[in-house]
Amino acid sequence: MSLVWLFLTGTKWIPDLMVYSLEKQYQTINPDSTFNKMPVMVLGGGSVYDTDISPQDRLTSGSLARLNEGIRLFHTLDKPLLVFSGYSSKNGVTQAAITKEAAISLGIPEKQIFILEDPSTTEEEAEAYKKVLSEKSNDLILVTSDIHMPRAMYLFRKAGLNPVAAPSDHILRKDKSIGSYWWHSHRNNFDKFSAAMHEYIGLVWAKLS
Repeated sequence: MSLVWLFLTGTKWIPDLMVYSLEKQYQTINPDSTFNKMPVMVLGGGSVYDTDISPQDRLTSGSLARLNEGIRLFHTLDKPLLVFSGYSSKNGVTQAAITKEAAISLGIPEKQIFILEDPSTTEEEAEAYKKVLSEKSNDLILVTSDIHMPRAMYLFRKAGLNPVAAPSDHILRKDKSIGSYWWHSHRNNFDKFSAAMHEYIGLVWAKLS
C-alpha cells in the first residue's frame, strides 16, 4: 500500500491534477483603467534576514514572484498604493519591511508603499487590511501565489472586502520544449502534492472556522 501511495504522489499525474484544480480558478490579470484607484496588496510569502545580500535575495522565490507582480501592476496602472504584509518570527525585522526595501531598490517611491507588519496568517492579513485601509473602499487587487489564491480570495471576501485576483508564482507552466513522462518519480512532484494538500486543508479549515 505504501508503495502505491509513493507512486501516486511521486509521479506527476495526481500532484499536477491537484495543483491544476487550484491554479485554474483565477487567470493572470490584464488591468485597465477600471482598476486604477484600487490599492494592490501583496501577501507575504517568506523571507530571511541576511544583511550581506540584497533585499530581493532575502525574499523567498514565492515572495519575489509576488513582488514582481505587484511592481508590474504598479507600472501598468496609475501608480497605485502597494501594500506589503508579513510579520517577523525571530529577528525583529518584518517580511513587510524587507519587501518594502526590495521594492524601493527596484524603483518604487516610498510614499507609494504601505506596510502591515503584524499579520502572520492570511486571515490576519485580510483583517488588518480591513481595519486599516478599507475606510474609502473595500475594493483591492490581491496578489499572492496562484495555488494560494482560492484560499486568500475566500478569506478576504469573508472579511467583507472585494478583492480582484492577481495570481503569481505559478507552479504549472506550459513548456512544449520539455518532454516529461508521467510515470517518472521526482521530488518536485512530492513538493507539489504537499503544497496542494496544504491549500486544501487550509481552505476547509477557513470555511469551518
